[in-house]
Amino acid sequence: MKSFSLVVGLLCLLAVNTNQAFAKSADAFHKRFQVIRSDDGKLVGIRDRTLPVKFSVVPYVNMIKSQLKAEQSLMSEQNLASGEYEANVRSVLDEDRELLLAQGYTQAEYDRYVQTVVDSLKQLAVVNVDGVFTNPAFNEVVSKFEGKMTDAILLLDPTILSNVQDPTFFYKRNVTYKAVSWALDFARKRLSNIPMLNTASYVVVQVEKLITERRNFHQNMLLHYLESFDEKELGLTHDEVNMIWSSIYESRIPWYAFWESSAAKSNWTKYGVNNFYANFRAGTAKLQKAGGLYSEVNDRMNYAFQRVTYNNEKVVVNLFDNESMLQSRPAVAYNYDRPTQIARKRIMLTLAQLGLSFVPLNATIKDTAGNFIKSYYANQKITEGALYGYFESMGEDSGMRQVKAQYLNPFDTLAM
Repeated sequence: MKSFSLVVGLLCLLAVNTNQAFAKSADAFHKRFQVIRSDDGKLVGIRDRTLPVKFSVVPYVNMIKSQLKAEQSLMSEQNLASGEYEANVRSVLDEDRELLLAQGYTQAEYDRYVQTVVDSLKQLAVVNVDGVFTNPAFNEVVSKFEGKMTDAILLLDPTILSNVQDPTFFYKRNVTYKAVSWALDFARKRLSNIPMLNTASYVVVQVEKLITERRNFHQNMLLHYLESFDEKELGLTHDEVNMIWSSIYESRIPWYAFWESSAAKSNWTKYGVNNFYANFRAGTAKLQKAGGLYSEVNDRMNYAFQRVTYNNEKVVVNLFDNESMLQSRPAVAYNYDRPTQIARKRIMLTLAQLGLSFVPLNATIKDTAGNFIKSYYANQKITEGALYGYFESMGEDSGMRQVKAQYLNPFDTLAM
């Protein structure tokens, strides 16, 4: 075991250095990111030129309508009656079966998980999509929420990924959750139709999450560049890179964790780099622990992603996030042999999350089921910003397109 760990560690170190040597160039960094400096030349922060300042809920509304109609088209009366639709859903989830059973879960537990997803999706078959999304009361809720979110976003320039001059820059601007609380309360007062209320509540919560995730995704992209290129190629100094790391990790402190905000402020020059390399080492340890699953361990693409061969398929695994809350193995982030596999599964599970609100279960069971469903994609797709950054820096267009497809964020075109 020690010899395997040593080999994996050496491979990771060699692979990271190799990625730096063969990366196309830092041109994509300079095209995407703007290094902001004061008049006296001091670093202020990093801005992403590609992130929009204006906000509208329209892209998300259009996406969820399209996804709902596409899924409903698969749920024809004939497909539901014959069991064809359910078989299709089960086939997407079936790859999890053997892994869960191998980890000690029973067939009954696996069947219960699958049945929850199936039942949740079937609830969407009878939703009048056009009726919901054209209803004046529904659109009033969405419009009012859009206004509140616009006001909240204006307090924090959405293009800013890092502000090195203010150790509490992001913490004191964590205000979008207030817009969500207001909108959910307004929806409950305004909408009496249950399908409409559930859909409006789902839209409100998801929109705020996607706006926040957008910044985190681009920060992970930035982390890839900071790790993979010499600071001079990026127009930065060593100390400036450390402070950018600190600002990125400061932005991820929850609004209630005032003690962590104080810790970041008191150790500003080292807070980020300590977090980054602690995560890097944790990723290496996760790879070593899962090493027996892979017939080949190939190159480490960056701090968060590793190429391996798994079940005779060339895949990229996520060294930060597990496959799900019930599976401890690293999540598969990209499959060279079946590139659309992950996107389809995530679309299906996000819709199941909406459908779950219609399933007659008590709140505790429903919350547990919802958390389980989200555990397959919620964190994974954000970390994949670093994978997108890798493909972008290497000029691998096909990889960029597929990561974007499974990112499922209509507020982010990722275009430069």
